[in-house]
Amino acid sequence: MTVAHEGGHMLMAVLTFRGFQYFTMDDGDNAGTRRDNQTWGPGDFLTKLAGYFAPPLLGLGGAAVLARGNAWAVLVGALVLVFAAFLYARGGLANLVTAITAAVLILLLWRGPPLLQVTVAAAAVWLMLLGGARSAVMMSRAVQSDAGRMASRYLVPAILWQALWVGTALVCLYAGGRLLFVGTAWPAGLWPFDVRA
Repeated sequence: MTVAHEGGHMLMAVLTFRGFQYFTMDDGDNAGTRRDNQTWGPGDFLTKLAGYFAPPLLGLGGAAVLARGNAWAVLVGALVLVFAAFLYARGGLANLVTAITAAVLILLLWRGPPLLQVTVAAAAVWLMLLGGARSAVMMSRAVQSDAGRMASRYLVPAILWQALWVGTALVCLYAGGRLLFVGTAWPAGLWPFDVRA
């Protein structure tokens, strides 16, 4: 979840031509992305906004791909994103988390049976959907948090920024959950809600 959150900041920093240097994380659930350009502007706004949007949107995208029966694509996409994060990780924990995740995904894609690939892909999608909703609900509105920074810079109360992130996460959770519960993500006959049965 933390890598996905910081990945959202990093991706938007690139897309808005702001650039970034690295991201860090520690065992106290603290993480941050070091950006090149932190001046006010649309790019700054979008980059700060992107963090809490990233996990639920990744979960929704993964659910859409998985609902078409393509678990392999979900795992490959996850591997590409984790490898990109590994290249810009700084600090022991950030390097360890991204390296272990990449190694597990490579092993799963190379040697994992199809049912295990589907199971892990579904678990990863649910992690993004549920974790995205949980992190948005539980987020801090302190000055140093994303909501606090948005409030101080754009003069909109932190609780409204949190409401935006929570609303987006819940919509993604609902839509992604519906896609997954249709059952077409699983081999025929293995899922009790399978519409093909």
